[in-house]
Amino acid sequence: MTQHRVLIPLDGSDFSRAIFDYVLKFLPASENCLILLRVGDPPEGHVGHPIRLAATESPLSMYDTAHEVEAAYHPIYASQERHSAEAEFQREMQHDIRRLEQAGYRVTSHVRFGEPGEEIVAFAKVNAVELVAMTTHWRRGVNRLIFGSVAHYVAQHLSIPVMIVRAEEAG
Repeated sequence: MTQHRVLIPLDGSDFSRAIFDYVLKFLPASENCLILLRVGDPPEGHVGHPIRLAATESPLSMYDTAHEVEAAYHPIYASQERHSAEAEFQREMQHDIRRLEQAGYRVTSHVRFGEPGEEIVAFAKVNAVELVAMTTHWRRGVNRLIFGSVAHYVAQHLSIPVMIVRAEEAG
């Protein structure tokens, strides 16, 4: 029997994990495999600027702060930050993976960086996802204009079913 591919976007919050209660209740483990997707902000490196010439008559080069000296001699590249963030996100999802596997689901996890709505939609399209299950704050009015709605974006840009649950805020 083929299993349906269900994408569950997470942001690391208990609020986004509230979808698990609904998945466990409405989507039988024997019929569904779960794909956890953590989308994070693109990592940035911390690389020092080149030294500048001092505004004196002697040919001195200098940095303005000790932090600039540290960044110049010990750079942290964006690729290093990306690998570190990816490993941390995978580690954070391990508890969720174990919980869902103990309930009988086959679970995989993935990490992407970028705008959450865009990354979720792109992942779903490329990976033949059949359902997206996620929580929403269900903001309205000015709050929605300011903060947007990832769930709304996903529902508008996918032609597959999207299970959106307005979960209670985690205390």
